[in-house]
Amino acid sequence: MLLKTFQRLRWIVVGLAAVVLSHLAIVNTAAHEWSVITQLPTHRTGFSTVVVDGKIYLIGGTLFGNDRRGPFGMSLVEVYDPETNSWERLADMPTARSDPKMAVVDGKIYVLAGYAGKDRGMDFKFLNVAEMYDPETDTWVRNQDMPTPRIQFGVGVVAGKIYTIGGLVDPKKPEDPWRVDLVEVYDPISDTWAKRAKMPTKRDGVRAAVIRDIIYAIGGAGWPQIGAGGPSLGTIEAYEPRINRWTKKPDMPNLRAGFSIVVIGDKIYLIGGFDVQVGGIGRGQQLTSIEVYEPVTEKWRLIPTTPTVEHPFGVVAVNGKIYVFGGYTEDSEFLPAVEVFDTGFRAVTAIGKLPTRWGALKMEHQSQP
Repeated sequence: MLLKTFQRLRWIVVGLAAVVLSHLAIVNTAAHEWSVITQLPTHRTGFSTVVVDGKIYLIGGTLFGNDRRGPFGMSLVEVYDPETNSWERLADMPTARSDPKMAVVDGKIYVLAGYAGKDRGMDFKFLNVAEMYDPETDTWVRNQDMPTPRIQFGVGVVAGKIYTIGGLVDPKKPEDPWRVDLVEVYDPISDTWAKRAKMPTKRDGVRAAVIRDIIYAIGGAGWPQIGAGGPSLGTIEAYEPRINRWTKKPDMPNLRAGFSIVVIGDKIYLIGGFDVQVGGIGRGQQLTSIEVYEPVTEKWRLIPTTPTVEHPFGVVAVNGKIYVFGGYTEDSEFLPAVEVFDTGFRAVTAIGKLPTRWGALKMEHQSQP
């Protein structure tokens, strides 16, 4: 009788543990190394990356070798499958461009803005073109153009709407300054754009991340404008679309420019880039760590490792793994390598079967994409 009671209690404890762990994450602290797994099938720069159903899409860009003088802009679309470590070419994007921004809503990829031109002369243009790609049908649709042509803006998706934040307007235009605090939102259902509350800080090169329906605008280059450069910023500002309000957050502990970000488990990972010289102007040394920001607690920590490249071209996260697609090394050499870093994070959700042995639950979720 006592044995049966003990066994019953043990299964209750296991069941409760599964419920608690459904809101936590598994972290493997030993998995802190980068591995080269493949290379870019097409040597290009200026493409954008995004994830849909565990597959990674690389869209647009400029052929390597043309990135200094042109021509600028490609229509190329390639998809990488981490499960099979394989590449596939897909339907070309209607508008050739480099450095577009992308967002995913309901499994569809929205490609925004970018630039294109034969050279850096009069035909060089900042674009406002918006197009949607459907991975299920491998087809493209033209959407309503962005109201303002610009590049280097942040993008966040909240409640099925796409928010474009800050950026750089065409310096040939009369706007002053070139860097803007503009926020525009796109509604895919109505195919319309609208303005929202301006970001408190005018900046371009800003990185945006969404945590719990709040958009965090991080870093970038600010004012005063100094040629094509300007002071790098440690500024963090949070935007709540529901109430259309911005809030200032504590600055980054270290200035970092030219970095990329991904979100894993309600934490923001800052990857690559370089520190900044005195006054926030100019490049410093390549940064040899990943900084991790947890907005809920406003705490930072360091992971002492970075990919081979100093300036990654594309960075995404899939199932707790960070993928870096090509980039420039510290010596400004082009590197087409694709590297992966396992943070050890695995999202765990209860599967509706209690009691369930924790070992079986862990194995089942680790096998999912």
